[in-house]
Amino acid sequence: MSVALEYGIPTDTAGLQLRLGIARGFFREEGIELSLRIIFGGPEIARAYDAGMLKIGELGTPPATTAIGRGARFRIVASSVRRRALQYFVGAPAIRDWSDLRGKTVAALSIGSCSYWFMRQLLQHHGLDPDTDLKIVGLGERYPHVVDLFHSGELAGAVLSEPNVSIGEGSGAYRVMLALTDPAFCPDMQWSVVVAGPGTIANEPELIRAVLRGCQKSYHYAADHSDEWIAFGADYFGIARETMAKSIEHEMKGLHFDGEIDMRGLQQAIDLQVRLGAFKQPMLAEDIVDLRFLPMPLATHVRAAVA
Repeated sequence: MSVALEYGIPTDTAGLQLRLGIARGFFREEGIELSLRIIFGGPEIARAYDAGMLKIGELGTPPATTAIGRGARFRIVASSVRRRALQYFVGAPAIRDWSDLRGKTVAALSIGSCSYWFMRQLLQHHGLDPDTDLKIVGLGERYPHVVDLFHSGELAGAVLSEPNVSIGEGSGAYRVMLALTDPAFCPDMQWSVVVAGPGTIANEPELIRAVLRGCQKSYHYAADHSDEWIAFGADYFGIARETMAKSIEHEMKGLHFDGEIDMRGLQQAIDLQVRLGAFKQPMLAEDIVDLRFLPMPLATHVRAAVA
């Protein structure tokens, strides 16, 4: 008999490969009826993990480490598929230079999310005070409508991930001004992590292992069946297959399929949050992970090219 389990994700665009894996029955093979629960925003979903509302799921490293640095009790148990910082600052067509953002409104997923912290770093790097020169808003449940908010003129900039980047570019809503993988910022930072609450770690270790095996199968399957991945994503998001293929191609080099944490990259993420003032007491990456549940890496395979 399968166990029903909600797996947390912080946006409607996260977890696409897991949705494909659910459809393919990979989690049922592990004895789990998995469903994905969206809680928009980094700090918001971090609170759900800490409170035990969600046993396991993913979020960005900046809000995860910030929450732990402020006393949250969950621990990082794996990397999510997006191991690198696959986010982009996009600007409306009228924004030709960073100075054009003065007095404008720009958006992050939520205040305290990955995109919020990255936004602050980018603005400061380009000579803008994120607290006085412009207005940063958290979108929360309006995040799925971000392209429309650009078209309406409400937003002049945002930090976004795929497929929203390709969707908005294709419609003329915005253009990419800078990728977070730019060498000046955090190209090697561990970005997205899987976390589990203290009760889950103590009482249900086999559940964590089963979830991570299902994730691994889902990620590898998507990578090995790119045409199916493209078609599934295009149908799910209601976009053209060419747009979905473009979004996958943008991300492929930063994806990781076996859940292994880049410990050096995780330490880089922690140090960045300290520099940005998210929390004061430095931490060691080794102290906030519990990697006993990771499955063995799957055999090396040849991934189909994304057309």
